[in-house]
Amino acid sequence: MNKIKNYVLNHKKKCSIIAGVLLLLIILIIVVYAIISFLMPNTRGSVYGDRCEITEDHPIPKDQEDKLAEFLMDYQGYTLVSFDLKCNLIDIIIEVKDDESFSNVKKMAKAMLGSFDADTLKYYDLQLYIRSDKEKSENYPQLGTHHKEIDGKANEDFVW
Repeated sequence: MNKIKNYVLNHKKKCSIIAGVLLLLIILIIVVYAIISFLMPNTRGSVYGDRCEITEDHPIPKDQEDKLAEFLMDYQGYTLVSFDLKCNLIDIIIEVKDDESFSNVKKMAKAMLGSFDADTLKYYDLQLYIRSDKEKSENYPQLGTHHKEIDGKANEDFVW
């Protein structure tokens, strides 16, 4: 300890420069961290914001995908490809025969809303993606959306 004390007393100018440089370096690190924190988004939070909190109180029934697949059994050539839940958005992908008319698909989509309970339609948006069983098609793909109830008003059909 005495050696350090003697060194500092004998080299005051050199030690003060080193202390100043270290202090500036610490301040620089703090400033850079503050700037990065200000400019970069907070990735710890939900990407959906707080809109998922409403749907936590109104979960989708566990058998909803089965209900939908059962509903589609009444329609020849309609196949449920995917049923995916993302926060308050339900993504549904249905594959149809390429020669199926789009007006029939629209009727099926409107009837499909009956396979969802009222609580689901009140709090969740539906996105329906219709694709053809062929790779290249003139009529498909088509995308329809059904928005949740807004201001007490419910939609009765998909918007295409």
